[in-house]
Amino acid sequence: MLIRKNTKAFKTILEIISACQGRADREKLIRLYITRAGHSIKDRISVEGIQGDAALFYEMNYQSVLNNLQSSSHQLNASDEIPGIYFFHSTSNKIWDETPFEFDESIKKEFSSLPELPVVRKKEKPEKFVFPSGKSKAESTEKKEKAGPKKAAAIVPEKGPRQPSYKLKHKVHFTELEKVIFRDPQLTKQDILDYYNKSAEYILPYLKDRPLWTRLQSGKGQAPVELSVEELFNENTEQLPDWVQSTMVSKGKEKKKMLLCNDKEHLLFYVEMGCVEFCPFHSRTKSIDSPDYIVLALDSPDVELAKATDVISAVSVVLNGLQLPSYLKTDGMSGVHVYFPLDSKSTFDTTRKVGEYIAKLIALKMPERISLNGTDDYVYGRVSLDASLNKKGACVVAPYSLVASEVVAIATPLSWDTVADSLQLEPFSEEKIFKRLKNEGDAFQSLFKKKVNADTLLDRLEKNYAFLFN
Repeated sequence: MLIRKNTKAFKTILEIISACQGRADREKLIRLYITRAGHSIKDRISVEGIQGDAALFYEMNYQSVLNNLQSSSHQLNASDEIPGIYFFHSTSNKIWDETPFEFDESIKKEFSSLPELPVVRKKEKPEKFVFPSGKSKAESTEKKEKAGPKKAAAIVPEKGPRQPSYKLKHKVHFTELEKVIFRDPQLTKQDILDYYNKSAEYILPYLKDRPLWTRLQSGKGQAPVELSVEELFNENTEQLPDWVQSTMVSKGKEKKKMLLCNDKEHLLFYVEMGCVEFCPFHSRTKSIDSPDYIVLALDSPDVELAKATDVISAVSVVLNGLQLPSYLKTDGMSGVHVYFPLDSKSTFDTTRKVGEYIAKLIALKMPERISLNGTDDYVYGRVSLDASLNKKGACVVAPYSLVASEVVAIATPLSWDTVADSLQLEPFSEEKIFKRLKNEGDAFQSLFKKKVNADTLLDRLEKNYAFLFN
């Protein structure tokens, strides 16, 4: 049955295929097949059953499905013989059933808001398929005779994936270690666990005693979610080990049970549960209404980050003139974060005003290169300077956290002295980050040692610089 492009059914299928493209679990949601030239879907071969580089075949065929949906020369069809199988016919060949695919039952829940959902199929056990090697039967038989009789393989009972040796105080059972979480570059769940196991001593000081937001798995534009019992476990507390620490955080008139990450056991447990990026509050649980740092965000969406070094240098000049200790890190995407340490004795209202004052002073230094977020109209090529992050409940990605962006990166602390050489977005690389730590140390190491009182700082800023803005 032909599914025409202007129908709701076609548009829903296109939306589902497009939405799943960047998802780590797309192989579960959408199953693909290949057919030989001229053959029908009765002779389809499951991509999952291909022995060899099945991931490559899946990637190629997924893109073909998406391209065919957007092509004017291919028509989408639903099989009348096998309900739930979809395929394409091209205008030049209406015999060959190209790029068959099917949807798993789980899309009904995932995409329940869309109209006219496609027919779904239960997963069948894929038949194994090995591509012909090109050798003749005679050659194959001769080799077997020379090799002698084959010994029976020992039967090894299945025990699940071999558990990594992370030397944890509490037992955490890790699953799906070979699951691909990111594709650019390709990282498995094991890779992510290994990174956080090795970097725990560096990232934990910035997570300890702070409510957190996180990004689960990967995906373009995926919004962070609260690291809370409700979000992570859907209130199914049976999955929550008794050693996991939490705190109650007020959300308006309600309170939420937010999870804490105070040691390596917690960190790796959250990764097992699907967390890949960690974004802490600006305040700790014991002083939740008083932040211990201010953050300014500089974003360079239109030009490479390395070409904004003149703006970063101007920021450094202003901060040195104010005699403010400051710290710099990449945000893992297209910008940087600048931190100012505080003594946790001021309100968020005060720290917000301080952040706005400092942002205005920086913008005055280079008005032709900087746009203040929320006050100026953005101009192409300018660097956006944002001070709006300094409010209760706000957060930014932690130093040394993975960043779930289009290119998987690490939020990397930088030294002001080396910013000209280091200010660039680098793909994920354990080797580079630990080499930098060995050679340069942790650029954020003294963040919580150099403290400034925000109320005193605001008084000084208003006294000395208010005339510039009146």
